[in-house]
Amino acid sequence: MRVFFFIVLGFSLTACGEKQYNEIDLMPSPVAFTSGALDPFHGRSGQELVGQNTLFYATDRAPATEEDASDFYANRRGNLLRVGAATVTMSPRAEDWAEIKNITLSEDRGPKRTLSVTAVEEFGPLPVASPNPLVAQPSTQSLAEARTTFRNRINRQLSSSGGRDAVIYVHGYNVDFEYPTLVSRELQHFLGYKGAFISYNWPATPSRMAYFKDLETADATRKNLRVLIEFLAQETDVRRIHLIGYSAGSRLAFETTYQLALKHKSNPSRAKLGQVILIGSDLDRTYFAEALGDGLLNVMDQLSIYMSGNDSALAMSRLVFGRHRLGQVWDSTEETQDIEQRLASLSKLSLIDVTDAEGSGLGNGHWYFRSSPWTSSDIFLSLLKGQPPEKRGLVRDPGSAVWHFPEDYPDRILRLSQGS
Repeated sequence: MRVFFFIVLGFSLTACGEKQYNEIDLMPSPVAFTSGALDPFHGRSGQELVGQNTLFYATDRAPATEEDASDFYANRRGNLLRVGAATVTMSPRAEDWAEIKNITLSEDRGPKRTLSVTAVEEFGPLPVASPNPLVAQPSTQSLAEARTTFRNRINRQLSSSGGRDAVIYVHGYNVDFEYPTLVSRELQHFLGYKGAFISYNWPATPSRMAYFKDLETADATRKNLRVLIEFLAQETDVRRIHLIGYSAGSRLAFETTYQLALKHKSNPSRAKLGQVILIGSDLDRTYFAEALGDGLLNVMDQLSIYMSGNDSALAMSRLVFGRHRLGQVWDSTEETQDIEQRLASLSKLSLIDVTDAEGSGLGNGHWYFRSSPWTSSDIFLSLLKGQPPEKRGLVRDPGSAVWHFPEDYPDRILRLSQGS
């Protein structure tokens, strides 16, 4: 019976793994944009954005060889943390700035647009203060060159874009290097190319049956994500670092954040963590609560946990692990009232139920941050405006710790943007 569950889980979590090819359809425009509540470009012109759109990546995948399916990085661990910049092309191309704005701000955007990775420029491996003794280290010169190039390119992007924050996207399981790079590009686009965006491409395996293998790999790579965050915090002009962790990647983002909270307990601001956003998180709730007790929230400005009652992938994971997952919605009962009151009192914690958000139940309900224009709208409003849930159109019942989307959400966020 256990083997059967493992097989079912592998197929049920397919949406966590997205797809394994170098092409993605551009996600629907967030309703905050199509309603007129928010313009991510802030009145900037297309010419201004030309030099502000570098997409960075960091990966501990091994470089691809002729035997590998990928053109850039392989589907196996490479141990070293390599950084660089990726070029992503849209097809069909936009003819002018007006068309780009229409694609971004309009619900009726014309023909389907697809994205693909066409090139990467690797700067080299980042130096690590305490390297893995089992891994051969590159030359001192190559480490120094990569360090300088990455730092300078990050600072140039911050200066040219007028934003001082960095956003790191941490993908789920069952993907190659290219797919999360494309997701990162569309997220970066809808954030208006402000600040620095980094796709953290850990060595997940592009196989539906690799879920538990990938969970172990996610644990094995958390130090490298921590190294990246600490590099940005200590060696660049970044003001705040925001993390978006999806599915199995949310475990990696959580574990890394937990490490930073423990490591910088005496000086939590040193990590420069801003918002940490966990989406579809397959994490044990008790373990999460223990991290709260260890001061997890002290190391960040805000922790947002997106949950759904339509997420069949997490429902299957619950059957396997025998416990509710962090990304699942719970039923309020007399037994949970005391817990909810304690959670609601934590000003740095936001629990957000997307069950009623338009488009959140598509597929197996696990991929809602791209399929739901309401959910993506809330995420982008949070990152671009830094507003609390009530200022983003969400509502919460008395005595509840969980925010949700009201039926009039599009009208509500438009009214809030107009100050009415």
